[in-house]
Amino acid sequence: MKRSRLINIREEGIRAYIERFHETLDLISGRFFKPDQAKNLLHRSLLPAKIICYVSTQFGVAFEYSKAAATTIETIGGSARIEDLIVKAPKRLREIGPLFNVGGSSILMAGLTLADGFPFRLSDTQANVTFKDVRFLWDALKWVRNVEYAEVYGDRRAERWTMAEAESRAKDEVLSALFFVQQANTKRVNLYEYISSFREKTVLVLGSYSDAGKERLATIVRILEELGYEPILIKDVPDFEHYDLSQKVTAIGTISRFVVIDDSEPSGHLAEIEICRNNRWVTVLLRAGGHGASWMTAGASFSSKVILEKDYELADARRAISESVQWAEAKLEEMKAKLNLIYPWRTES
Repeated sequence: MKRSRLINIREEGIRAYIERFHETLDLISGRFFKPDQAKNLLHRSLLPAKIICYVSTQFGVAFEYSKAAATTIETIGGSARIEDLIVKAPKRLREIGPLFNVGGSSILMAGLTLADGFPFRLSDTQANVTFKDVRFLWDALKWVRNVEYAEVYGDRRAERWTMAEAESRAKDEVLSALFFVQQANTKRVNLYEYISSFREKTVLVLGSYSDAGKERLATIVRILEELGYEPILIKDVPDFEHYDLSQKVTAIGTISRFVVIDDSEPSGHLAEIEICRNNRWVTVLLRAGGHGASWMTAGASFSSKVILEKDYELADARRAISESVQWAEAKLEEMKAKLNLIYPWRTES
């Protein structure tokens, strides 16, 4: 049996990806936001810029944005690892071990100076890191490299950087922004206040929308609100283009504090549990009367340290949900403490 040949992205492919991403972001944001609002979306706010797409034939891809009078896109390819291509450090510095090994995803380094060592290495293909206003420095050679904004990824598979992926990522960015605006309007606060305050309490709630399911979801939502959270039902997320529920779950779950799922009867949430598992979100599976929706979800916590399985009775749901929330918060604090030890800049930023 022949093994399928792994195809990796090349310079022309990564350029096409970033072009399609920004074309889609412009098009979709223009449908839902006024021009002065649209320009505040993350990647719109970086423009106009000189965008450099880096592609390594050995390991990884990256995108760098530098303010410019007009937006241009160019590519740089090479056989060196992606960290070497984007850092552009003197050879002697490359031979020194990295200051940090980045093994996680969606890691942010902001407002820092990384000095007297090679700044970072990605530990595996799934790792990625974003730099914002970061300086790489080596006093001995009086070398300095300023990065305004850059994203570095270990994954260079062509399937990761398709036109469909570019469009999906752009739509996720717009949908997240739409969600923030809707919630801010509901709370009658400005967008900045919502993002800085309420977002820290947002909890995505999933489950069945049968008559019995709606009753359970309403109970869960009410108790979460009493506990000081901002529960969000996926049905309340704005309809967006041709997004299905799973795509909306991905977009909103990413910006939620944790996820609570009523796993008491079969529904679309069975697929959404896999999304939670794959993204390693802190997730609580609540089961009314101790009955799960499927054997597929039984023992989910055995293979994941960020999933809790919790039985509850509808008449006494507050106790179980309170205990679940305490577990989720403790787990988030535990993860934060461990990540702060691994990535010291998190406490400095």
